[in-house]
Amino acid sequence: MRSLDTTSHDRRGAAFLFSGIAAILLSLTSTELAASDDKLSGLPSLVLGGQTATAQTLQFETPFDNKVNAGSLTIVLEKTTLDDVKATFGGTVRSRSVEGLSIGWLCYELSTGDLPRRIWLVANGRDADAADKKPVTFISTEEVSGAADKCDTPTVALAPLLLPVPTLKDGTDALEKRFGAAPKQGMVRYSHQQPGEQNTTVMQSLVYRLKDGLIDGIAFTQVTSK
Repeated sequence: MRSLDTTSHDRRGAAFLFSGIAAILLSLTSTELAASDDKLSGLPSLVLGGQTATAQTLQFETPFDNKVNAGSLTIVLEKTTLDDVKATFGGTVRSRSVEGLSIGWLCYELSTGDLPRRIWLVANGRDADAADKKPVTFISTEEVSGAADKCDTPTVALAPLLLPVPTLKDGTDALEKRFGAAPKQGMVRYSHQQPGEQNTTVMQSLVYRLKDGLIDGIAFTQVTSK
């Protein structure tokens, strides 16, 4: 397992994965966002707002285990709720909704060691459940400098998030070894789609942001649809 902290094009699938969340973010005017204390920022805002849709998208063949080890809590994408995460690490669940679509999230600021970073956990959907009852479908971590916008300090140690993929501070060579191709600068997306249970489709997506050949941001998503 690698720490989330420390090849053909499939733009149609990538667009489908984020279309619901992008609709929420794009439906909110800049005035609404500016007036609100509750907003996504950084890498999650770019990815979920559809601003990485033009990034090169490559397929990977073997799906990831959707269990993310966060130390005292194992987060299972599409099963572990924001309320479950909050019960372990504290923080405030924030949310936005537009025309039947809703999105909720937790954001944590970690300043230990030599790698200041933020970790975002996001849930979205159309059902009437409160934001904190929705399962996490998106996790992102990125290097940061300066104070976060309304991010919390975890009440207990939030360990590096473990995934079997290259992570922060790894470089282009690590991505090339795992996926076969990678840029030295900018964004790249890796995706996998497979049949799920009861005529559903399970799609996983990894978005990396690289700067000078090193990874400084990563977002991991799993969504199941009919």
